[in-house]
Amino acid sequence: MQLREFCNGIQLGEEASRIIMDFRMEEEEYARLKQHFQTDRHSFFRQVTGTAGYRQMLLYLFARFAVDAYEEYRIREIEDNIYFDTFSDIRIWSEVCYRDYGEYGLEEYNWLQEHVRLQLFRLGRLQFQPIAYNGENLKVGQRLVEKHQLVLNVHIPEGEPLTPIEVSHSFRLARKFFRGIPMVYICSSWLLYPGLEQVLMAESNILKFQRLFYIYELNEASREAEQRIFRRLEANPNDYAEETSLQRAAKSLLNNGGRLGSGCGIYIPGERD
Repeated sequence: MQLREFCNGIQLGEEASRIIMDFRMEEEEYARLKQHFQTDRHSFFRQVTGTAGYRQMLLYLFARFAVDAYEEYRIREIEDNIYFDTFSDIRIWSEVCYRDYGEYGLEEYNWLQEHVRLQLFRLGRLQFQPIAYNGENLKVGQRLVEKHQLVLNVHIPEGEPLTPIEVSHSFRLARKFFRGIPMVYICSSWLLYPGLEQVLMAESNILKFQRLFYIYELNEASREAEQRIFRRLEANPNDYAEETSLQRAAKSLLNNGGRLGSGCGIYIPGERD
C-alpha cells in the first residue's frame, strides 16, 4: 500500500491529499514518532500537539500509520473494502477539521488511534469495537449481560443517512466478521437520548435506530447532541443557528428549558426488554 493509493482509496480530497504527499519527514524521525506512539500514546500526543502545524503533521502521521497497518489487514485476510471504509474516518475528520478550524488536518486524534491499532472496524454504515462491558450486570429480555463480558461497542460515523436497511446490513456484517464474539452490542451516543422524540419526527431514522436498544443509563449533562446538531457549543441557546428543521426544533427545546443529553444502550438481536 502506497500513500497515494491510500488517499485515493479513502476518497480524500485533493487539498488534504497534497498535505500528506508533500509533507517532509525523515524516515528516522517517522520511525521514532511511530515508536513513541506505540509505547506511550498520551506522551506522543502531548509532544506532537505542541508543534506548530500539528494538525497537518497528525494527518500525515495517521495516513502513514494506516498504510503500515495494511500488512496486518492482509495477514488477517480482511478485505480491502473494510480497510478503506475503516480508514475513511481520516477523510471525515480532516473535513471536520477544515470546517471547524479552516485547515485540513486532524484534531480528533485520540479517536483515530483505535483504527490504526486494529481495535475498530467499519462494516457498512456502522463501526464496531470489541470491548469489555464495564456496567453492572443487566438483564435484557431473557439474556443476562455481565460486567467484563466481551461485547461490541457500536459507533456511528458522520455521513450517510442512518437508514434501517443500512443498519441491519451492518449488524449482519458484524455477525460474520466477529465470529466467536456474542452478538451483544452496546452504544453510548446522543442518538440514544430519549428526549430526541421531542425534536424528531416519529419515523426518523435516528429514532428507529434508538428503538433497537434497551437504554440503561442517561447523561443529562452531556452536550454531545448540541455539538452534533449545531456543529459548535454556545452558552446561550439563542446564539445557535436555525438553518435546518432539526436545529430549529432543538433550539426551541433548549430555549424552553428542555435538555438534549446522551444515552447508553444495549441491543441483543431477538431480545426485547
